[in-house]
Amino acid sequence: MTSSQTKPYAIGLALSGGGAKGFAHAGALKALEEFGIYPDIISGTSAGAIVGSLYADGCTPHEIIELFNNTSFYKFASFARSKTGLFKIDNFRKAMNQKLKAKTFEELNVPLYVNATDMFHGKNVFFSSGSLLDKVIASCSIPIIFEPVLIDGVHYSDGGLLCNFPVEVLRKKCKYLIGVNVGLVDIEHEEQLNLLDIIQRTYFFIRSASVLKGREQCDLLIEPPSIDKYGMFDAVKNEEIFQLGYQAALAILNEQKEKVKEMQAVSLSCRKTR
Repeated sequence: MTSSQTKPYAIGLALSGGGAKGFAHAGALKALEEFGIYPDIISGTSAGAIVGSLYADGCTPHEIIELFNNTSFYKFASFARSKTGLFKIDNFRKAMNQKLKAKTFEELNVPLYVNATDMFHGKNVFFSSGSLLDKVIASCSIPIIFEPVLIDGVHYSDGGLLCNFPVEVLRKKCKYLIGVNVGLVDIEHEEQLNLLDIIQRTYFFIRSASVLKGREQCDLLIEPPSIDKYGMFDAVKNEEIFQLGYQAALAILNEQKEKVKEMQAVSLSCRKTR
């Protein structure tokens, strides 16, 4: 690892995709704050892009999950008469638009990278400038289920297809990198599967392949145990999942005491100079 002087950021935070499991990201953020650790650059995929954008905009961890209180998949999604997706998420777009004060990446309090899949050229694309909302929505637009998002003439879908744990984009930019991975897969055998089960399993298998390299690059890796028992659409369990992320982060932070002390020191120094 090169010296901190050669890297523009002290602490980076990478948030994986994982659908409703992403509420664990907010719980992990709460634990990091309690330890005096604040990221000064963030990357997020899919659910991680949602949580990352709200946090970078100034929302507290609890304010993030409050957006999803007493909600269900159908509160934010409605059937689409479209050839490109089963559902449209106009209601979710409206809710995010009302919650986000920043309209561009440049207006955020913390620099942010979100990624989406270019469906024309089959490649992963990171966004860090320009209009914000469309790129966050694109990052979590699961193919077939949701309509892709048109940005500059290109259709974009969920970033987790090709990069579900956006670690590498931050690795050379920060001294310490914290990763929160909620895309774990440990699926129990079931003799009968419905269409939604098949879609979820297929998607988790595809996503998991892109996570392995990212896990190895993290200085601190938070992976909530038992997170795999929740489905990608279990939004009604937001508080449970939040607590799972919070407890998992506390356990790692208490275990890695020396590394945490180093992060606390650079985080404090960084906050004093900005």
